[in-house]
Amino acid sequence: MALNLSKIKGLFIVPEDEEPIKKVTTKKKQTPIKEKTTKVPGKKPTEKIPTKISSSGKGEFNKQIFDSLTKAIADANLPGEDYLEFISALQAMKAIDLDEKVKMQTVLATLSIKGLTAQKIIESADYYMKVLENEKEKFKQAMIKQTEGKVGSKHLQIKNLETENKKKADQIKKLTDEINANTTKISKLKTDIETADLKIKATENNFNITYAHVANQITEKVEKIKTLN
Repeated sequence: MALNLSKIKGLFIVPEDEEPIKKVTTKKKQTPIKEKTTKVPGKKPTEKIPTKISSSGKGEFNKQIFDSLTKAIADANLPGEDYLEFISALQAMKAIDLDEKVKMQTVLATLSIKGLTAQKIIESADYYMKVLENEKEKFKQAMIKQTEGKVGSKHLQIKNLETENKKKADQIKKLTDEINANTTKISKLKTDIETADLKIKATENNFNITYAHVANQITEKVEKIKTLN
């Protein structure tokens, strides 16, 4: 019996299905991250999967990614009875008050009529894990492309802007040095102008005094000569 996407999604526990995690506010300690394990009959769980990572960590459960992963499993659903049908039947017994192991044995006994065995459950679970691994690899490659396309290009922009800023800074330094040199020259020229102006005025005064001295003598002589007639 092939399971549809909605049914396959229902086979997995998502964070909102679990009991709320009580927040503990302390200065030094953080609320422990709850973890869940995926159990496969006859096979010990190999990895603990955190249901949610704290906002202060690296990330959190994402429904869009969950939908994408479960769709990949749905698209790769094997014909006949396997791990997915086993888990679906097991979930149907959720309300029955029996030990989980007894429930598994009951479901396996029921589906064994259709050819399902514990080995087939394990092998099909491994198959779906490979489907997930393939999705993980595709996601990794997509992230690499995004990093190269978006982040990488921004790093290049930063490098180019830093190079441009260095050139501008060098130009500013050069212009500042030129401005400082020109300011020094202007100051010297102003001093030279003041010195030259003083010399010119002194020379002018000397000329006027000397001129008056000579001219007055001539004028006096002329006046005296006029008295001789």
